[in-house]
Amino acid sequence: MAGPFARRRQAKKDEKELGSELWRRSHDWFMRSLDRYWHVVQEAESEGTVPREELNGLVNAGNVLTDLAPRVRQLCVDAHQRHPETGLQIPADYSEVHRILSRAANDLATTAQAAAMFRLGQASLQSVGRRAEKVVAAVQEAEDAAAGTPGA
Repeated sequence: MAGPFARRRQAKKDEKELGSELWRRSHDWFMRSLDRYWHVVQEAESEGTVPREELNGLVNAGNVLTDLAPRVRQLCVDAHQRHPETGLQIPADYSEVHRILSRAANDLATTAQAAAMFRLGQASLQSVGRRAEKVVAAVQEAEDAAAGTPGA
């Protein structure tokens, strides 16, 4: 865990790159969902309720999802650079990007929920994988939408 000075430096960097409103919230929602996913995986590992090969599947999916974090951050940084002072108003030319990023964060939260249900024996590992695939597809769709906006 990062110390207080490292956390403060990161907070300043986030404020500069993401602002404190719309795009910061979009980024933070995705990251909180990702943190929740890893929390569920850690619970499954510490309890020992999930067989090792299936736990490896959860970890693999988590690694794929974690690889999306810099891409989501870059989308939010770019959006904030184009629209630095919009408050919580969604800019018209980036409304599609915002909508898709929101869906990606929501899909990631449901992936964490599916992982929790799997850990409890109430869902399959395939359901976790299907939900993770939706997150990957949504991030790609958001990148495509951002590339198609004027000035991108």
